[in-house]
Amino acid sequence: MKRAVTIIDIANHAGVSFKTVSRVLNGAPTVAQDLRARVEKAMRDLDYKPNRAARLLRGGKAHALGLIVGSQTQAIAQSPEPDRRMPSYAADVILGLLQACHAAEYHLVIENISPRGTPEAQAMLGRFLDLVKLDGVILVPPLCDTPWVLDLLDSRGIACARINPGLDLDRALCLVIDNESAGRDVGEAILSHGHRRIGFIDGPRSHVALGERRAGFLDAVRRVAGVTVEVRQGNFLFSSGLEKGRELLSLPERPTAIFAANDEMAAGVLAAAVGFGIDVPRELSLIGFGGLAISEHSWPRLATVSQPTIDIARIAGERLITRDGRSGKEWNQVVTMPYELATRQSLARAPD
Repeated sequence: MKRAVTIIDIANHAGVSFKTVSRVLNGAPTVAQDLRARVEKAMRDLDYKPNRAARLLRGGKAHALGLIVGSQTQAIAQSPEPDRRMPSYAADVILGLLQACHAAEYHLVIENISPRGTPEAQAMLGRFLDLVKLDGVILVPPLCDTPWVLDLLDSRGIACARINPGLDLDRALCLVIDNESAGRDVGEAILSHGHRRIGFIDGPRSHVALGERRAGFLDAVRRVAGVTVEVRQGNFLFSSGLEKGRELLSLPERPTAIFAANDEMAAGVLAAAVGFGIDVPRELSLIGFGGLAISEHSWPRLATVSQPTIDIARIAGERLITRDGRSGKEWNQVVTMPYELATRQSLARAPD
């Protein structure tokens, strides 16, 4: 049987001390770059496979990140209800994090908890953090703006990256887009196509950054005389877009354009229009938000605000992996990512 490579072997091959090899394996930031490169080359030359379980027991890096998502319902419970599932937005976040983790030979651990601050929810998150050692945690709405979650991570000394938060942006690493400008762009695009009867399907109020999206959109459309806006409350899922779309399209003076606060709800509105025999975009224009796969796979393809969710998640993961103990002002930063208004087939001139 082939003898396992040891750190002594690596040290001899690289011409450094075994203590230097140990510091490199444990991710110490004090190792000179040239020494680190020699050690890493020796590890590749000798096909060294580190025993991460043993390193973890010695207090080394866990080589694992945690994605914690929040749902008002127990999304993983077995149920025929269509709303008992993760939103498709989560799939893009997971893909971006997997890209970061695989490149660095990290693992991704996913947990779902309720954002409600009940004793049960807090105990569940506490048990998760006790059982799974993590080098960092990624939070998406609504958990990224949930104070008790942030407080618990702080109390455990666990680094956090927040994707699209709307509150306390000086806390942790925050990756955002300019939601207010994006919402305003949608409103101006609808107005520029001559629409004056407009519907808006809002998302959950627990998603704080959505408030900026809503404010920008309504500010744009309400500046123009003669514009009427009908608002309905959705929950970001296809089923609510279908339901609220039916409500809007049943009005005596139905909208000629509808903005849904995410792409899943926009697809639901499209299904409602098809059910009513309403042609999109000849009789109804439709815009979503997010740039999710469903916006490209529908027909007509949905106009949308495309935000680079996969890239945002990948950057969040990469920053956590390479953090090297940074904290405070060095870590608490806001990274603003670009967005694009993709005007596709579902947006057209208002009918005469």
